[in-house]
Amino acid sequence: MDAFSWSDDFLVGNQIIDTEHKKLVKLVNDFHNAMEQGRGNDVIGKVLNNLVIYTKEHFKHEEAEMQRIKYPKYLMHKLEHDKLIADVAQLQSSFTSGKSMLTIKISKFLQDWLVTHIMQSDKLLAAALRQN
Repeated sequence: MDAFSWSDDFLVGNQIIDTEHKKLVKLVNDFHNAMEQGRGNDVIGKVLNNLVIYTKEHFKHEEAEMQRIKYPKYLMHKLEHDKLIADVAQLQSSFTSGKSMLTIKISKFLQDWLVTHIMQSDKLLAAALRQN
């Protein structure tokens, strides 16, 4: 069962970003479901790795769009991205070292971060993209 349901409240009004956000939600759910089904650390680790890779790709796309329009909040937004990547790298490292019950912490962290980031920072970015 998915831990995180997509809602149209998460739409930012930019088709590319919205599509990428939907994929991120799916990847967070894939991670949660692999964990919940006890599919093994190797499978869970691969799903987590795919999520990390796609998140970095998504951030590069958002950052390129911010630079293209000379977004005034670029640095602040990029710092949020950089912090998430660093936090997830640390969680991923802890996971691969075998810390127990960490998968629940990772899943909850990713859900909370994604909702907060979309509803705050990405909605502001989307409004700026629409103006350009």
